[in-house]
Amino acid sequence: MIGTLFQQEIIKRLSGLGPVYIVGGALRDARLGIPSKDVDVVTALSFQEIEKQLSDWGYTPHRIGANQQTVSLFQAAERVDIAALSGEVKMDALRRDFTLNAIYQDVQSGEIIDPLNGLHDLEARRLKACGCAADRFQEDPLRILRLIRLAVGYGFEIESGTWQAALDYVPQIRKVSLERVTEELGRILILAEIDKALGLLDDLGYFQTYIPELARLKGLTQNRYHTKDAWEHTRHVVKNTPSQVLLRLAALFHDLGKWETASQECYVWGTVLRTDQGYEVDEFKLVGRKNLERWRNLEVEVHGGRLDNHPDVIVIKTIKTAQLKQNKHFELVPEGKRHFLQHERESARLVKAILPRFRWTTVLPGGRHGERELYFLVEHHMLGTLTFMSELKDEGEDTKVLKKARRFAWKIGWDGQSFDRQRVENLLDLWRADFLGGKQDSEKNSERFDWIQGEIRNACTFLMERAKLLDWVCFEEFVRGKGLKGERFGQFKEQVRQQVMVNTKYKLTDTQLLEREYSLFRNNRM
Repeated sequence: MIGTLFQQEIIKRLSGLGPVYIVGGALRDARLGIPSKDVDVVTALSFQEIEKQLSDWGYTPHRIGANQQTVSLFQAAERVDIAALSGEVKMDALRRDFTLNAIYQDVQSGEIIDPLNGLHDLEARRLKACGCAADRFQEDPLRILRLIRLAVGYGFEIESGTWQAALDYVPQIRKVSLERVTEELGRILILAEIDKALGLLDDLGYFQTYIPELARLKGLTQNRYHTKDAWEHTRHVVKNTPSQVLLRLAALFHDLGKWETASQECYVWGTVLRTDQGYEVDEFKLVGRKNLERWRNLEVEVHGGRLDNHPDVIVIKTIKTAQLKQNKHFELVPEGKRHFLQHERESARLVKAILPRFRWTTVLPGGRHGERELYFLVEHHMLGTLTFMSELKDEGEDTKVLKKARRFAWKIGWDGQSFDRQRVENLLDLWRADFLGGKQDSEKNSERFDWIQGEIRNACTFLMERAKLLDWVCFEEFVRGKGLKGERFGQFKEQVRQQVMVNTKYKLTDTQLLEREYSLFRNNRM
């Protein structure tokens, strides 16, 4: 019999009360030679009778589902889902999703019952809706996402009529609970052939309907360092990440902000004016700098990028006093650089806007913490490239990499209470996936890239060991002498901690170090 000893015991006891049939994924997988943790059965008993019998036998039944209800039993990772038979077997089959999931086995006799020719479709590795595909997707639009997961996960072909109905009913997915949709998307994200799944979701128009911020990356030309447009690059980055929901989701969202920040290199000349909307030069809005007040009413030359999709906005790279009066106020640089300045910040902002459309807390490790980690990874995905840009080009001094690696690892891994090595590993995995996702020089620089990542991992080991050796007794005596308490005590401790953690020449017993850091601390807060 199909299933574990626990599942077989349940099924056998139920079959003593009346006809019971194994149906669905477990039977399908058994025919394919694949083990399955879950087993679905149907019985002529009503839900009330099923629950009563299971309770009388000492089990704890759970009623699950709104439209398609089941009574479920759990033991560790094992599960049995029991549904009431909808009339005759053929009538029950017509309410299931796909024909290869509508094959039945009589528990008592072992007979295979195949009312919709599902065995033929299974042999042909074809996904075909039971009966009218439109009716099946209308009953439960989540089946559209399940269609994608099964097609990619098993290498099944989708029957043309079923595909067309899926196309028509994609907008109906919004009627499904956010929890169910998110759970199905989470299962899709960890598929081995995730690139193929993303392509099918795109072909369905799923992203256009539910994550348009992702869909608009299609055709978005990148800078000269990339060989692919923003969407194809994103697909490759997702494909290159380990099969974990957090990393796959971070990869999917990491470049969302590129549409908003896509710009062409330019110069602007004129007087900086402050308006109700911010700072402007010659009616161009200036963004990307926090200290623009110092330039107010001055004649300046701004070097930056004019946004493609907000052409009245200039993202500043540099700003300086204009040396000569210009006859022109604006100029695109001929064959100038393609910029996506600060796109990682915009991507993180968009992630916050997208998250409420789903329930990622149900599938991300740590729930709300998982969402915060997702936001962190997206916001910091460029930090490795920006920190080690010279070294990746073989232009920097290799002797400085050790100290850079320690500072980088500390900035990422220290959360204010402990050093989180996994967060560093996650960012390194995302950075690697991005690096290999269609960059021009990735193959040429791969050896140096691996060396730098190795140094960062060594730095993590160093920092974790060094943290164990720190003795704060002298520091606390010093702080008491300065009268620091509460929040100011904590702030100063973090300032000193960073110095002694990344640099071995510093010690907490060094009063000169403490005096110097205290002087900096006091001056920065005056």
